[in-house]
Amino acid sequence: MTSTAVQPLLRLEGVGLIYPDGTRALEETTLAFYRGQFTVVLGLSGAGKTSMLRCINALQQPTSGAIVSASVGSVESKARIRAHRRRTAMIFQHHQLLPRFSALHNVLTGRLGHHSTLRSFLPLPKVDIELAYDCLERVGLADKALTRVDNLSGGQIQRVGVARALAQQPDTLLADEPVASLDPSTAAKVLTLLQRVCREDGITAIVSLHQVELATRFADRIIGLAHGAVVFDGPPSEITQRTLDTIYYDRQLSGIPDPALELLEPAVTGRTL
Repeated sequence: MTSTAVQPLLRLEGVGLIYPDGTRALEETTLAFYRGQFTVVLGLSGAGKTSMLRCINALQQPTSGAIVSASVGSVESKARIRAHRRRTAMIFQHHQLLPRFSALHNVLTGRLGHHSTLRSFLPLPKVDIELAYDCLERVGLADKALTRVDNLSGGQIQRVGVARALAQQPDTLLADEPVASLDPSTAAKVLTLLQRVCREDGITAIVSLHQVELATRFADRIIGLAHGAVVFDGPPSEITQRTLDTIYYDRQLSGIPDPALELLEPAVTGRTL
């Protein structure tokens, strides 16, 4: 889905991140994301993908710039952060599920942000339970609702994570390397599912991946990060080998001082893409 002349759902306005040890994780970055768009962020480990996602979800406070949501405005105050997180679901590489609890129990945790802290200690309303069952059915796991998560396969566990995200009824879904631990066939199935439910619900998805083939297959838009900076932003059809060389250029392996990099054509580092 391509963006049109409409207001973006989410904006990064000069967002930069420097960690306390002086590591610059993200250069000042300005991006806009539109409703229903499926964006994949590509880059080496340490390129800034996770840092960007954590800033978007206010799990990490940027050292410069602002995250601006169409629904809550600039995400700064505690109240706005809570409202923003309520509408922003997250899927993690290592699932972040409760392994000793059932799939249904885990999906219901996606509803907690819609209730007060005190109310969350009580059994959730029937409408939430019905919604959780519906989300499990949408990911093909209705028959596993009462199965403990630690008895499910890796692909099933990640589908529970998708169901939990859907139960949150988000505007935006962030996924940090959601298929990194899955085999290629299962990874493709999970991304097919994720893409389908996001399109059905008009959810804006921002997904970090390291598999180029999957990115070009599923993305409406690809953002390439290198050393904390955006080096590519466009549709998969515009990805070239030179683009990939730029995204995956590792100056630590090159042995070339940083200033010299501007004088070189991007080079393949021998990495299997």
